[in-house]
Amino acid sequence: MPTLVKIARRHDGELTRDQFEDLCREECRKPDGSRYSSSYIERALSTFIQLGVVREKGGAITVWEFAKEFDDDEIGYSEFLWRGIKQSWVLAGNFPEGIEGLRQTHYVVTHAEAPLSSTEIREQLTEQFDYEYNDAGIRGYPELLTQLEALRQTEDGYVPGPRSSTFEGRWRGRANVFFKLERWLHHRGPTVDVPRDTIKKALMKYYMYRESGGWGRHRRLYNRFLEDYIRETSRKSDVANPQIHLSEKYQKDEDPREDLRDDIKEKFPGIDGQELGGLYPDTLEDILAADTEQEAREIRATASPGISRRDLQSLVDETRDPYTPPADFSLFDWQQEAIDQWFNDGDSTAESGIAQVVTGAGKTVMALGAINEWLKKHPDGAVTVVVPTKVLMHQWLREFIEKLNIPPSDIGWAGDGHKDSHGEYRIIVSIVNSAVKDDYLRTSLREANTDEHLLVADECHRYTGDVHSQVLKYPNSATMGLSATPLSTINPEEDELTEDDELLLDHLGALFYHLNYEEGVERGLVSEFTINYVGFELTPAERHTYEQFSKKVSSAVQDIEARYSHRLGELKGSYPQKLQTILQTSDTPTPAISDFFEYTQRRRELIAEAVSRQAITHRLLESAIEQDKKSIVFQERIKQLEQMVAPYDHRDEETQTGKYGSKESGRADLYRQYENELDEVNRDLEDLFFKGSYAPVMYHSGHQNDEWNDWAIEWFRDDGFANVMLSVQALKEGVDVPSADVGIIRVSSGNVRERIQTLGRILRTGNDPDMPSTLHVLYARDTVDERIFEEVDWEAEIGGTHEYYKWETGEEVIKGELVGPSPEFEPDVSPYQPPEIPDVSDLERGDPYEGPRRGQTISVNAEGRPFRDTEDGRKFITTPEIESVADYVYRLRGGGRIVINDADHMITVTEEGPVFLGVLESNSFEYEEQEDDGVPESFEDFVS
Repeated sequence: MPTLVKIARRHDGELTRDQFEDLCREECRKPDGSRYSSSYIERALSTFIQLGVVREKGGAITVWEFAKEFDDDEIGYSEFLWRGIKQSWVLAGNFPEGIEGLRQTHYVVTHAEAPLSSTEIREQLTEQFDYEYNDAGIRGYPELLTQLEALRQTEDGYVPGPRSSTFEGRWRGRANVFFKLERWLHHRGPTVDVPRDTIKKALMKYYMYRESGGWGRHRRLYNRFLEDYIRETSRKSDVANPQIHLSEKYQKDEDPREDLRDDIKEKFPGIDGQELGGLYPDTLEDILAADTEQEAREIRATASPGISRRDLQSLVDETRDPYTPPADFSLFDWQQEAIDQWFNDGDSTAESGIAQVVTGAGKTVMALGAINEWLKKHPDGAVTVVVPTKVLMHQWLREFIEKLNIPPSDIGWAGDGHKDSHGEYRIIVSIVNSAVKDDYLRTSLREANTDEHLLVADECHRYTGDVHSQVLKYPNSATMGLSATPLSTINPEEDELTEDDELLLDHLGALFYHLNYEEGVERGLVSEFTINYVGFELTPAERHTYEQFSKKVSSAVQDIEARYSHRLGELKGSYPQKLQTILQTSDTPTPAISDFFEYTQRRRELIAEAVSRQAITHRLLESAIEQDKKSIVFQERIKQLEQMVAPYDHRDEETQTGKYGSKESGRADLYRQYENELDEVNRDLEDLFFKGSYAPVMYHSGHQNDEWNDWAIEWFRDDGFANVMLSVQALKEGVDVPSADVGIIRVSSGNVRERIQTLGRILRTGNDPDMPSTLHVLYARDTVDERIFEEVDWEAEIGGTHEYYKWETGEEVIKGELVGPSPEFEPDVSPYQPPEIPDVSDLERGDPYEGPRRGQTISVNAEGRPFRDTEDGRKFITTPEIESVADYVYRLRGGGRIVINDADHMITVTEEGPVFLGVLESNSFEYEEQEDDGVPESFEDFVS
């Protein structure tokens, strides 16, 4: 490097790049005196330009002022290198991600208990930071940090270097512009005026783009906030020691919170500084502007992520009696109906049950009304409200005070650092984790010394796991469950219930009130809505792979039915749940069950990754933006969200074909077959992302800094800021999601509960229920995606307008147009529905059979003997009825299988189709006694 700098300084600005490379090849020699290759010199020069060691200006190679100081031995090599990185990577914005790469690499080494090799550094970067690598691996960061003397390389690996502490400070300083602006928003709040909205939008897009693997066009986004954040003279100066000076607006009151907190404490001595922690400046300013301490506390209570007893006291209305609603408050008709139904005096199920109520209709207020009446009827009773999240706990505490004026001395909470007890408080609101930890709730109830306990389980469908379900089993005399989707089925009286469903019904009681979307619309509680189902065809390559997976699933099912049909008939739950039970309790290998889960999952992922989803979502988003509508896009996985953001040239064969590209030739050929069309679709998506009219945010659980979710919600709520939210799965309960005009279920599991929750996320409620919403549901035609229509009659169950569209591609395979709506595009789900049970009164043995052919299975061997394979081995059946049928099957086809369906019809399947064998009359089977074959049953038997 010193030689290169000397050459550049000697011919400062005189040589073109090609001329400079030729001269370097002449003067720079290997240790043995031979020349370096042209490609080596070319790569080295590119690296040094990127590092800021030299620069290319006006088509010629020149040097920075600090390079002259290095050449004159006025600064050392490591300092020279750092100044180049600061000039090029930070001030010029040539490689902003490099600063973060250096910081993270330095972090994992300095926080390791032992020296780390390059491989171990890479593993730690992946584990701790989910670091994404390109072909250059970790980009030589460890070696560069060694050159900077931030690290030192030993025989055992990399360790902190002599200037390690210096760089700890530099990483925390202003070198990382993105990090600094992120911290600025952390201190000032997402609605602060500086930076202005256009800069915050660039920051959000930059964050989304880089988190999705984009490092190309991100420079235009980065430069927007770089130019706003760093003073122009600092960015453009060529000086011996480049300095990162902030623009004047960022130097003023960078964090005014401390002064605001001091002013508040001086004005309201009863409020201490600890209570003001975590609040944004605009909230602190509102508190400071309050006329009284009570008013200040009300502002703090509604804005703070935490809550204190003083906050609750500030919400108390001194003008009205405890346990009474405001004078102008009244329940909706449905809320009073539900309360009356829950009490249902004289009925054995009184004061128990589950309310299934559409999101946003006011089920919390209904429950508060019921709790208030219950406390009047049971003056010595205790109440526990269990919630899944801290956000909901705070919401309930405030609602108890605001709606019922309950004295704070009567209400406590468990969670978020608190652990109040029923021994001291009449009402406890508890996060479920706190309720079950160390049996806290049981102990708390014991201290209450009462036999009367009302348990209210909010979002009760969240409490069916082995741990959380304990909260339902603690002593209680009354129960109320609340959820928009308490059960996994919409029709519990008709459909088979899962074990989770039965657990809720057993411990909380039956559904006592049901308010669905249709009734919510009729009552003016939620907005009118339309659901548009958009069906698309798989590409030929996708269809080929889909069929291959389906064959393997069918083969696995045949093996499963043959081996486990008797157990399947005894178990409860869905088919996969039954298989999971067998899988978990079996002592022997279960290859067929493993294959079933593997290939159903692979088939599901194939459908989820179908390339047409990209083109359709692009078209729907583009249309919504043109119509100035706000949209939420729902997906199942973060990777699917990233496909909506990642740069088109990063959506290569690997990302397009998924992890099955190397296994399935049809899938692996997908990208190559449709490469041009895919590139066009992906380029369209990226172009949309960079349009000024497209203002997206993203919400998911994978952020390293959870504040990005808070900011996403805040900015999406602002009508002038964000117009698209990209989300993963249904946004969790307790999150106050602003309503949207359009929802797009780009990828969905097809789960009934998730579909209803997703719909609730876009419907307007409360003060603005008249604005209609539209939900688009994308599905692959003629695949298991269509089972969403088989399982539920959505139009009948949830109301609204339901329209059917088709993605028509014409001569192209992926790009197309929406055609419809038309009833002709409604999917035919008959292939997925079991045949009806036929009348067999006129059928004789051997007649064709048109009913269901799935059920318990009995095998017939080559000798005509019926048997079952069990975990204890083959067991032969001696029941005369079965032996007679087995003899017929043996004479008909030399052996095979007998299927007994749910109607007790016995059939066998021949080449001509299913054949009727009779109706089973026996209630149980008799088996041949197994003789001792002399094989030892245990090790002890063997050695005795």
